[in-house]
Formats: sequence, structure tokens, C-alpha cells
Amino acid sequence: MIGVIIILVAGSLWGFSGTCAQFLFREYDITPLYLTTARMVSSGIILAAIALVRQKNRVKRMFRKRKTMFNLVLFAVMGILFNQLAYLEAIDHTNSGTATILQYIGPVLIMVVSCVMEKRMPTKIEVLAIVLVVIGAWLLATHGDFGSLYITPMGLFWGLLSAIAAVFYTMLPIKLIDKYGSIPVVGFGMLTGGAAMLLINGTNGGPATYDARFYLFMGIIIIFGTVIPYTGYLLGITYCGAVKGSMIASIEPVAATLCMVLWLGEVFYPIDLVGFACILTTVFLLARGKED
Repeated sequence: MIGVIIILVAGSLWGFSGTCAQFLFREYDITPLYLTTARMVSSGIILAAIALVRQKNRVKRMFRKRKTMFNLVLFAVMGILFNQLAYLEAIDHTNSGTATILQYIGPVLIMVVSCVMEKRMPTKIEVLAIVLVVIGAWLLATHGDFGSLYITPMGLFWGLLSAIAAVFYTMLPIKLIDKYGSIPVVGFGMLTGGAAMLLINGTNGGPATYDARFYLFMGIIIIFGTVIPYTGYLLGITYCGAVKGSMIASIEPVAATLCMVLWLGEVFYPIDLVGFACILTTVFLLARGKED
């Protein structure tokens, strides 16, 4: 029960932070590039500091090998940076609920990649997951009308790209995390990716006015949308396991949608909710498949 509660809180915070990002895009006209940079640098500093305090020896070992450093940089750019930027761009072009649910196509793509790598055909449950995710994405994009597109082309593009990015984010660091732990790898990965973004984009795309409200929401995204839910999720799965944890964490798009509707006044149609349900069902199907 402790693990369930922790993961529910973590998933809800992730969803709420997505709506906070949507609020900042609307109210302060900042760019996803700017928010990605600020989020990664700030969260990276905090998580790297935690790693240095709690897992100093692992950090030292991680920086001794060139191959490890290369893999860390690859994860930082293709995993974390790609994932964060695509997700925030999707929010900017659609909304936090739709962007979050499109990102949940990622587990199905991971399953497809695993089938290819293992040189096997997908199981019946995995085939059903593929069918459901295609139907769900189609319903969100078209509302069931073949001749119309209700999501902007760029919104659909970035949403699907965020799902692809989730594959890299999940699969690239597996060996690194097994060897050095998740907090050192993700912390220094975020810091590395954030530093790369600073070199490329600097602080361009920020708000015209830096007021107290802006700093408040930035703090929420960094602390309550990144650091706390990530470490909380890792703690939660030690209590109830990764399979159940991944299922419980699917509260994230539900929280994002509720926050968006109640706070920002966004409107969803019943057909959108059917699309949401199709995609979320795949999480439970694939988790059940792993459990079996």
C-alpha cells in the first residue's frame, strides 16, 4: 500500500507538471527549448548532488571509463534531451493531456523493438496492444473522421516523436543503471543534456518578464514535476515492483487531463476519452504480459 500511494502521488505530480508547462507556454510565451534547458539543468544539478552525497563511489566509477562516458552522453542527448524536448513541444502544439497520452504509445514501440531484437513474433496480447494503440492514436487525431485532422500536424508529429523518444529514454540506459544506479545516471545525464542545450540555445526563448509567479511554476516543474516524482517512483517500485508500478503510474495522463480541464478550461470530446482508454489499456496488457 505504501508503494501504491507513493507511485500514485508521483504519477499525479508528473501529470500536474505537464499542465504547469502548458500554463507557462500560454501565459509567458516561453519556448519548449527554453523550458527543456531550464528543467534539465536545474533537475540535473539537484539529482547529481544527491548522487554525490549518497552514491559517491558509484559516481567515481562511472567517470573512469571512456565507454561509460560515451554511453552516458548518448543517453543524455538521445534519451533524456530528445524525450523532454519532444514531450514539451507536443504540449505546446496540443495540450498536456493529449501530449501525455501520446507519449504512452512508447511502451508498445518498446515491445515492437524487443520483438525485433529477440527475433520473435509478438504474442496475441502484444498484437492486441498494437491494434489498440493504433486505434487510440487515430481517434485522438481524427475523432473518427477519415477526412479530418483535429490535432495540428505539428502536434501529432511531436506527440508521436515523444513516444519514439520514450523508447530511447527507456532502453539506452538499462546497462548503465544496472551498474551504477538510476539517480547517478539520470542526474548526470540531465546535467549533460542541459549543458548541451545551454551551448546550443543559451537562455533564448525565455519570458519577457521574470515575476514571482513565473518562478513559482518553474519551481513546481523542476521540484514537484521532476525531482520528487522521479525519486518517489523509484522508491515506490521497490515496494510493489516494476510491473505494478508501471500500471499505477498510468495515473499521469488522467491527472494531466483533469488538471487541464478543471484549471485551464480545455474541452475534451467523448471520442477523445475513448482514444485515451485504448492507449492506456495497452499499458495494462503489456504489464500483464510481463507478469505472466
